[in-house]
Amino acid sequence: MQFRLVAFGLALLIIGLVTYASIPAVHTTPVVNVQNVWVQNGLPIQAGGLVGQRKNITIFSGMNNELRANLTVSEPHGIPSSIHFELLGMNKSQSCSPSSRPPVVLIDQLVSNQSFNIPLSATGTYCFVFDNQSSQTLSIDISARVFGTTEQVLIARDGSANTVGLGLGAIGLVVAIYGYSRKTIIPWE
Repeated sequence: MQFRLVAFGLALLIIGLVTYASIPAVHTTPVVNVQNVWVQNGLPIQAGGLVGQRKNITIFSGMNNELRANLTVSEPHGIPSSIHFELLGMNKSQSCSPSSRPPVVLIDQLVSNQSFNIPLSATGTYCFVFDNQSSQTLSIDISARVFGTTEQVLIARDGSANTVGLGLGAIGLVVAIYGYSRKTIIPWE
């Protein structure tokens, strides 16, 4: 047995295994959940009319939630137009009528062809209100979806430092075995 080769091999083996075990490779994977809230083409809003639609929205637990809404407003022959749009947060006992407006107004503006990204923090009832103040009947295409996003983190031992550590450990093991198998030469003089 050649002690120096065995010691050197064991040192390489230990350094390789410590390197492998102590340097994790972190992998992050985006996770997206989607839920349709309301998708409709050609919703008619009469001239001078006010329409409110209640929608129950359930958010995804443990995720960042966002309501993505896209509205396109047009007159009867496809001519672009605009309408006053409100998105209201409500409790279950309230209605979408103008007399019982809830205190939480998420959007209140004139829209024609617009997209909105609204952060949501709670499951609840929301009211989509369309107030047609023009003298034409308007048609609305609406798409409203809840997106829940998060990142899944996975800690693994498959990075380049881990591979180097395993390789170094394997070389150390080979050197230690080689040193152990070698006979020590004792000079007889």
